[in-house]
Amino acid sequence: MKYVHVHWKRHFADDPVHLWYEIADDNYQSRTIEFYRDGSVGFASRGSATDGSKDLEVGGTANSDQPFPELDEINADSEFDAVEVTPAEFEKHWRQALASRRRMTTPFTIAIDGPAGAGKGTLARRLADHYRLNLLDTGLTYRAVAYALLQLGLPLDNVSAAETAARQVDLAKLDRSVLSAHAVGEAASKVAVFPSVRRILVEKQRDFAKAPPGAVLDGRDIGTVVCPDADIKLYVTASAEVRAKRRLDEIESIGGSANFAEILADILRRDERDMGRADSPLKPAADAHLLDTSEMAIEAAFLAAEAIVDDVLAKRNEA
Repeated sequence: MKYVHVHWKRHFADDPVHLWYEIADDNYQSRTIEFYRDGSVGFASRGSATDGSKDLEVGGTANSDQPFPELDEINADSEFDAVEVTPAEFEKHWRQALASRRRMTTPFTIAIDGPAGAGKGTLARRLADHYRLNLLDTGLTYRAVAYALLQLGLPLDNVSAAETAARQVDLAKLDRSVLSAHAVGEAASKVAVFPSVRRILVEKQRDFAKAPPGAVLDGRDIGTVVCPDADIKLYVTASAEVRAKRRLDEIESIGGSANFAEILADILRRDERDMGRADSPLKPAADAHLLDTSEMAIEAAFLAAEAIVDDVLAKRNEA
């Protein structure tokens, strides 16, 4: 077998940009992958019939009925850049193609749980962007309830008012710039303990996850309560000290100042509250993939998560 990647430099939406080929010993294409500018993917795999009638063809992609040309012949055209690649490189993109095709036809859910400061929010945004899925930071829904109570001057222990605010939360209008305030976060941790409020918001979160093309949700109980049947579950964690240092760096990066010991104490309190509550405590789902980011930069964490997602989706497509 020989494996080839071709970059087609034309700037037309209808043309594939990246093409990957598995060339059999007879010099005919065995498998072909085509990635397009709009994110769509097509692929083909040779079948048992010599005339190609039993080939697998998806997304309009087909194996050529002509022998594969030499790389020099391809590269003679300035619109193309062809190079030989490793089998591992081809297989990685084959898995991506299978996963991408499933994304276009069947909505799926990625559930991400973990303690504050572990990096799950950043990871969720990267995954949602990469897989073109809807994104929901479920923590913002609780913050929205708390913010509504604060704006109305109502006590945070008023369960009835919190339930009313929860029913009125519009997931399409969550303003992170407003809801990310520290005071709102502290208030949110108090209203989040009410089981009735959690039930209302969980139903909204579940409806969000069902909308096509699928969603990435991050929070504290996504894989265990909100979406227990999620296609992929990740539990992202890091040591309390690392999370405290990240928070301190974040504050200082915008010109603020804070005390490391106080941040660490606050994180430990939040961990105890989240993990110890009777209703929907923070814990990894039994079938979650664990990802400790203590020693990971965000890019490394993303690549690790991407490998997990692609592997799971590729196996399901092949099943």
